[in-house]
Amino acid sequence: MKSIGFVGNMDKTELIQYVAKMISVTGSKTILIDATRLQKTRYTIPTINGMGDQNQYIVEHDGIDVAVGFNNILELKKYLISKGEDFNEYDYVLVDIDSDEMSEEYDMKNANSLFFVTSYDKMHITKGIDVLRFICATKRRENPDAKLDLFKILYFSDMINTADTKYIDNLTDNLPLNWNGTVSMPYNGTDISVNIQNQYSTKVDFRYLSPDAKNGIIDIVNVITGEDKNKLKKAEKNIEKVAKFAR
Repeated sequence: MKSIGFVGNMDKTELIQYVAKMISVTGSKTILIDATRLQKTRYTIPTINGMGDQNQYIVEHDGIDVAVGFNNILELKKYLISKGEDFNEYDYVLVDIDSDEMSEEYDMKNANSLFFVTSYDKMHITKGIDVLRFICATKRRENPDAKLDLFKILYFSDMINTADTKYIDNLTDNLPLNWNGTVSMPYNGTDISVNIQNQYSTKVDFRYLSPDAKNGIIDIVNVITGEDKNKLKKAEKNIEKVAKFAR
């Protein structure tokens, strides 16, 4: 099992769903844990038989398990046991985090892969870095010399072409971080519209995403799984094919 953390103050729900979907079609059992304050998946992921009225639940959505309302990993494990299931059967656990508390409850300091997700919005950057600062502090309590390894996922807009790409590095110079790379994701009307369309769908549909968005998702999954990018591109095409013929 691998734990994957997506840390940041901006909305990243759909992004993580796309990543989880692509991982799942490579044959890996995947769960997405919404550990954010807003709990957006409670409103956007379809449920059955009044499940959405429960405080805590796990629902299957297009081959992905989505966990909502769990305050820590122990609660989640107990819930699965009550359903006769085993948490350890998951190959990948993707956690959406935007607070100090949940970063500790889900042990983000020891995640197998960690992504800092932000736009150029100064509030997104500043609040996200506050959470990174907390994760670094918890990691340093275990090992004073430890550094946090992570990647940036940076949302950009064609309207913003003067922002300094080093701005985040400058703000985090005093933190024990190892930046291992940056994945660029577009922030445009087309992809935002697709995200909203998918909220009303039973499928995680890639078909109308921009090429830049698809490439960004493939890059993220490549970092997480180590799968060859050509294989992941074929997986993405297969997702599109299935969605096209789904009723």
